[in-house]
Amino acid sequence: MSLLGFLKQHQKNLGEIFLAAVIGLVVWFWWHSTRSIDLRFSDQLVKVSSPSVALRAKFHSNVLGQEVTFNRGAGRILHGYLTSNRDFLREVIAPAIAPYLKQLKQMPPTEQINQLTLAGYTLFQSYFGKDFYRWGGDLLDLDDPQEEGARHQYRYGLDCSGFVALPYELAVYLGLMKPTAPGAEFASKGFLLYCQRTGRKDQGGRLGANRYRLDTIDLADLGREILAIPQNGRLRRQDLKYLQPGDIVGRKGHFGILVEIQHKLYYLESGGWVVPKFGYRPVRAEVAIKLLATRYPISVRRVLPDRNL
Repeated sequence: MSLLGFLKQHQKNLGEIFLAAVIGLVVWFWWHSTRSIDLRFSDQLVKVSSPSVALRAKFHSNVLGQEVTFNRGAGRILHGYLTSNRDFLREVIAPAIAPYLKQLKQMPPTEQINQLTLAGYTLFQSYFGKDFYRWGGDLLDLDDPQEEGARHQYRYGLDCSGFVALPYELAVYLGLMKPTAPGAEFASKGFLLYCQRTGRKDQGGRLGANRYRLDTIDLADLGREILAIPQNGRLRRQDLKYLQPGDIVGRKGHFGILVEIQHKLYYLESGGWVVPKFGYRPVRAEVAIKLLATRYPISVRRVLPDRNL
């Protein structure tokens, strides 16, 4: 049978298959559009331009980190690869934000952190791709060299706690927040002062301390808990009014952060189990928390002043 004859014979079935495919695509796009948002439609203050040829050649996802071996004494050896995110901070992030510092300084801390989170996420994606996760990656390169874990051998990228701390590290680094401010407890300099004041130990490194880099074990009980959601629980609609940008959302071994876009709360993370399901776009807070709670209880924590009280 010729192809033309086959098409005529099965014209009705093919039409039904095509219609079902179209309906499936429409449903897929509707489902994603109601649960996530494209950052291009956000009210983001910092406008991110396309990387220059020179910067693109230096900062991309395939650059290997420096391989090192450190002897910490008493038979303790650290071997692995270092990050160089601080170079990206100095050469890309800080210059991109600099034109907007005056406006940022006029904003309350909650809005500053919101804008810095959006800017940081957009910049890392612009240079390193939608998934810029790197095990042991933090903005200031404080963590130990890594010899295992996702993309541990690469020079640039952030892990989940590295991304959650990014806006707070930026706020202190750019002079928008003093290390003594309560909100700075999610930044390394503020966390150092907190530990000195309370006697808390720095932890999270491969051998214990890691230069006050915020890790998941640190974030799990810093600040104050705003909401606790049990395993398999969900965020009730009335609970949304208690949340705000800059709140961190944590479960065992993983954290993300809330941002506000077009007056709605969304969830962002580096890597993880939520944003990859939505094309690495910001995901509605209630949807993200429900997904995160499928295996573990969820804690939403805050160090900034309460905006909604």
